[in-house]
Order: sequence, then C-alpha cells, then structure tokens
Amino acid sequence: MDYANRLEHRTVTMKKTTIWIAVLFALMVVNPAGANPIPSSTLSNNCAGCHGTYGYSTEPMPIIAGLPAAYFSRIMRQFQNGKRPSTIMGRLARGYSESELDDMAAFFASQRWKSPAQEVDNTMVLKGGKIHEEKCKVCHKNKGRYQDDVTPRIAGQWLEYLKISLQEYSRSDRKMPHYFMTTISNTLSSKDITALAHFYANER
Repeated sequence: MDYANRLEHRTVTMKKTTIWIAVLFALMVVNPAGANPIPSSTLSNNCAGCHGTYGYSTEPMPIIAGLPAAYFSRIMRQFQNGKRPSTIMGRLARGYSESELDDMAAFFASQRWKSPAQEVDNTMVLKGGKIHEEKCKVCHKNKGRYQDDVTPRIAGQWLEYLKISLQEYSRSDRKMPHYFMTTISNTLSSKDITALAHFYANER
C-alpha cells in the first residue's frame, strides 16, 4: 500500500472514530470549579476509541501505554497550541485543562508497554538495523527501547504507524516540531523508511 493509500486509510479510520468521540464528549459532564476532579482513569477512557483500552491500540494508531508522563504532556500541549500538526488530536487536546492532561499522562505512564505480534520482512529488518546504527541510535538507544522526557519508545510500536510518522517528518509541506527528526528523515528514501519501520516493529 503506497503512502497516499495509507493516508486515505488513516483518514477513513479517523472519520469513523470521530462519531464515537463526538458522542463521548457530548456525554461528558463539565466539572465545575471546586467539584471533585475527574479520575485520571475516566479521563483516559476518552482515548480508548483510537488508542485502545489503557493505551493498547490496534494498527495504525500508536500505542501510548507506558510512555513517559513528561513526554505525553509535552506532545499533548503541542497539539493544543498547534505546534504539532494533526487531523483531530489538536481539537481533542484543546478540550482538556493542563491538570487533566497531566493526570492522563500519569495514568498512561503507569501502564506497562506491551509490544504486539507483527509480521515483518527479515530483509527489511536487516537493512533497517544498519540505518538505525548509522542515523538513529544516538537518540533511540537500545534499538528503540530507550525512552525519556523527549524520546518515546519506538521498539515494538506498530509498523504502519512508524512508517507514517517518518513520512510525516520528511514532508516539506508539513512543519513538524522536532528539528533533528525532520533533518534525519529528509535523508531517508521511502525504502529506508520502510526498512526502519520493519526493524523497530521487530524489536519487541
């Protein structure tokens, strides 16, 4: 499936979930000042339509369970202020207060990462491993398993999501917030991107 078809597939998926999300937000009760805060687990349920229960998604939506709280909070604020482009995440993020975003971040950070079983091409895995050693290992240590406040885990992430993300960073018409990722992605061919996606998906 080429990039245009993958993007169309993702768009269709997002449209299907938009209805579910709209209903969910319509049912949410506004929390008045001084009232008991909404539990983080309840807030996080709003993400289940796309990212799965407790953050364990199905492809091509990214797994968010186990991401560092500071990383999650930073990304969500980038969606809020428009620094990170999106189709629907920006609108959803603006519906939460800063404290609610931090509560959700803590909730997902408390979940344990689980890598899904995926089919990979061994030839692509080998090629991707070489590219990782050459261009990616400084930040994405331990073959993509490392994560911190600015670096997400990518080992064991959904293959299709990895491909889409790298392609997003390599697009000249789409301003992304991470300079180094944009710079490196612009040096990758479409085959390089596919190989990296297979490599990281294989590192469970």
